[in-house]
Amino acid sequence: GVSGGPDSICLLHLLWCIQKEYNLTLYAVHLNHQFRGIDSDGDASYVKEFCNQHNIPAFIYTENVAEYALLNKMTDEEAGRELRYRYFHQALVSQKADKIAVAQNKEDQAETVIMRLMRGSGIEGLSAMDYKRDNCVIRPLLNSSRMEIESYCERQGLKPRIDKTNFQAVYARNRVRLELIPYIEENFNKNITDTLCRTADLLREDSQFINQIAQLNYEKITIKLKQEIIINKKDFEKQHIVIKKRVIRLGIKEVSGALKDVENKHIENILEFIQRDRVGGEIDLPNNITAKVDYEAIRLRHNYKSIITDDFEYKISIGESIHLKEVDMVLSTRILDYFQVLENSVDKHIEYFDLNKIKREIVVRNRRKGDRFNPLGMAGSKKLKDFFIDEKVPRDIRDHIPLVCDGDEIIWIVGHRASERYKIEYDTKRVLEISCNGKE
Repeated sequence: GVSGGPDSICLLHLLWCIQKEYNLTLYAVHLNHQFRGIDSDGDASYVKEFCNQHNIPAFIYTENVAEYALLNKMTDEEAGRELRYRYFHQALVSQKADKIAVAQNKEDQAETVIMRLMRGSGIEGLSAMDYKRDNCVIRPLLNSSRMEIESYCERQGLKPRIDKTNFQAVYARNRVRLELIPYIEENFNKNITDTLCRTADLLREDSQFINQIAQLNYEKITIKLKQEIIINKKDFEKQHIVIKKRVIRLGIKEVSGALKDVENKHIENILEFIQRDRVGGEIDLPNNITAKVDYEAIRLRHNYKSIITDDFEYKISIGESIHLKEVDMVLSTRILDYFQVLENSVDKHIEYFDLNKIKREIVVRNRRKGDRFNPLGMAGSKKLKDFFIDEKVPRDIRDHIPLVCDGDEIIWIVGHRASERYKIEYDTKRVLEISCNGKE
């Protein structure tokens, strides 16, 4: 990403200098925001000429960012960032590139920490920008000061463009840069920029550790369907509040692909619903996401009322795995000895059966009209519909639930109950383990 200013020109020149050594292929992307009239056009021309001189392919785009911001009810800064990254990703895909390099520096990091602190952020927000995001965006200059960058440009004879609006206390960030940070440096801490950046690094380490724990718990207590995340309510309520919030955020991100416009108040609303046990309650979230709380689960999905699940049916051989694309679930089978089952912990996503009791082909499907089932611990059979009602399984997810069958007889309602007829007993010789998880 190249604006034409000192930071991006420094970064582009550095990458150009090392491209042969590191076998890099460079592309420059510039967006003319049209904020500054002839000066904006001058920036675009400068970037084009710089790239021509250094044999770097350049993609120059022009957008009326102010108009885009107005139409989409954004600030100019938000609109500019959204459009820039749209074009960055467009070039990334079209050129089959690997990384998007952007030129934020140490002062940008300090400003971001202050801005987020004033807005009100948790540990993740205050950890500010990382050197790498989503394995795609990289920030090589994040630990370099503005003075170091400008000194490099001067030594290399580079003459970057200067955006005069950066020296006008118009935007909040500009006021932080031009007024607040100099005031703190003069009156409290002359090294405040380094202090803030060091604090962000420490908070990021803590945040990354907590996120790892949250991710592990998320994988354990959720079922991932094609367009929905189902969080086990009982297991969820055992978690610390810090993990609860992150689990919900992870679920929203997985369903929608992003956390744009999702604020702490939305997470708090969901937690309040759960705490008050508002069964059947729904909460509308940004980006057309709905959260619903029922007896056993918190469910997050896109456009809640519009999801339809087609009938599905798969045949599975012992020792293989299959992907149930309709519910985005992977089912796996393997044979164990009896003693191996005793070593395995109880897990609702894993079930064990007496292999010798299975006489026909193993089939995985969703429910059909007239299905009956012999639940573990019960002498006779009952209608599958009645089982779902008794177990308080919400009506709108019943078609999503995979049924593992011996021919046409249900041996396991995945995630719920196994069949009495296929249970392992003291004289069982060979055990069939069937397990399920989320996306492949």
